Order: sequence, then structure tokens, then C-alpha cells
Amino acid sequence: MTAFTIEFQKQKVMRTVVYSLFPVIIGAIYFFGWISLAIVLISVITCVSTEWLFVRGKKGKVSEAVFVTAVLYGLTLPPTLPFYMVILGAIFGITFGKMAFGGFGNNVFNPALVGRGFVYITFPMHMTTMWLPAADFSQFPGGFVHWHFLPMDDSIATITSATPLSAFRDGATSLPGYLQLFLGNIFGQFEKLGELTRIGGGSIGETSALLIMIGGIYIIYKKAANWRLVVSFFSGFLIMQTALYLAVPEKAADPLFALLAGGVLFGGFYMITDPISAARTDIGRWIYGILAGMLTVLIRTFSLFAGGVMFAILLANMFGPIIDYAVNNVRQSKKPSQAN
Repeated sequence: MTAFTIEFQKQKVMRTVVYSLFPVIIGAIYFFGWISLAIVLISVITCVSTEWLFVRGKKGKVSEAVFVTAVLYGLTLPPTLPFYMVILGAIFGITFGKMAFGGFGNNVFNPALVGRGFVYITFPMHMTTMWLPAADFSQFPGGFVHWHFLPMDDSIATITSATPLSAFRDGATSLPGYLQLFLGNIFGQFEKLGELTRIGGGSIGETSALLIMIGGIYIIYKKAANWRLVVSFFSGFLIMQTALYLAVPEKAADPLFALLAGGVLFGGFYMITDPISAARTDIGRWIYGILAGMLTVLIRTFSLFAGGVMFAILLANMFGPIIDYAVNNVRQSKKPSQAN
């Protein structure tokens, strides 16, 4: 009887991405409590086990990229999500977002977003209205001494609040300031249509813009993420957001608020830069990133979904191979004329 072992395919770049997420994970614990770390660990265990089940019979190795998928997926979930939903989404993301295409290097879609998309569609109430407010910085040590941080009451079942972005869409007249959004300190009550409403922190890894930027700049510096994808995504986002803000300010938030609220920064540094599901030519990366950024704004502004990053990047994933194909065809068509 052989011992149970899991062999991993060494991928230094993937480890770099995971290391860069440590500040975000620590921030998640502070804002929401140790339940945040539990969700991430459950995601890691489930994702690794699921991929191992597919490769074990072929004597293959589990890719270290699965850790990136697992941590990213876990950080895009709200801290109120039941553990069994975390597990179901992780299994779905690895199975249908990665292994169904042949494993690492072959997937068309970002598997972390595939898993989140499954949970979002299957359990919409838990993903859109049941949010946990982030801790107030004045209440240090915040979530470090709590399983889940409940500053107003003791029952997690009573938590129903809006994220800053959804509160804006619903006509809130008083919202978190730029500094609050930048730091992640968005706990509080804000006026919405003449009544006070609670503003939730959103997904556990998307609360603090500062912590996301620290990790994002690090992976660009270490060349674990392609800077063209990051710059093109944010460029497309800001151009479209500015245009719509000037045209329909009642529907589109100002560009800085829109950038800091929701998952735009997290998506722009960590999701759009997935090297497998993104375009792979330099010109293609510019087109791909701009497309995803603009789609994010359009979905946020005109659809039912307050956060359009997930759907925008999944849509862009579909166009990635087509964009590269078109770019390569144009290059090939120019070669004869250059030779003459």
C-alpha cells in the first residue's frame, strides 16, 4: 500500500504571486476576522485536492499555479459565504475552468473567476446582499481577535448591507470618501434615499486599495505579471469611465471613486494578468486589456450587476485567442511587402 503523496510542478512565478497576496490576506483578517483566512485555506485545500484527482492516475504533478487560483478565488468571496459554497465553487472552477481544457497551460478562462462566477450565479443572495462591514481602524486590533468582526451586533444572520458601488447605484447621497476606500476603512453608516444604510466591505480581498496596489506593484516589479495588461486594463477602464461620467453622471460614478470601489484594482493587477487566459502577443495584450477595462465600465453602468470586473474579464478571455490570431495574421500579411 503506497503512501498518499502529492507532487507539485515547481513554478517560481506562481509562488511570487502567492507571496504578493500576503498583505491582502493579512488585511482581510484585520477587516473581517479569522474567518477570512479559513475561507482562503478551504479554497486552497479544495483546489489542490480537485486537481490532484485529475492528474493522479496519469502520474502527473499538481501545478503550483493551483495555489494562485485558490487564493485569488478565496479572496473574491464575501466573508459571510458558507464553507460548503466555497468548496463547490472551488471544485467547479478547477474542473470546468482548468482541467476540462487539459490542465495548466490549456485553459481558455481564468479558473478563479469561473469558480466565482458559478457561486455568484448559483447563490446570488450570498454574493450580492449579505455583506459584513469592515472593521473601524480606531478599534485595533480589529478582526485579529475575532472569528468574524461584528461591530454592531452578534448575529451574522442579520448582516444585510450595500457595498460602496452598489450603494452609489441605488442612489446613496453620502458615500465613503476616497481615503476610506484607499485604506479599506469603510465601516459605517451612510445616507441612502433619506435613510441610513450600512456599507459593507465587499469581498474579503478587495477592501483595501492600498494593500492591493502594494502586491500588484510587487508582481510587476518581479515580472510575475505583464505590465502591458495592467496598464491597458486601467487605461481602458479610466477612459470609458470618464466618458460615461461626463455623459451620464447619474449612472456612472466619478473615475477615482469607481477605481477604488469594488474589485477593479484586484482584477486589474491579479485577474487580467493570468498568463494563460490572457492574450499572449504584445499588441494583443494592449487590445485585450483595453477591451476588458471598457467592458467592466459598461457592465457596471448599464447591467444589473454592480461589479462588472468578473464578467468583463471572462468575456475578454473568450476574445484572447482571437485577438492573438488576428495580430499574428496581420504580421504574416506584412512580411512579403517588407521583403519587396
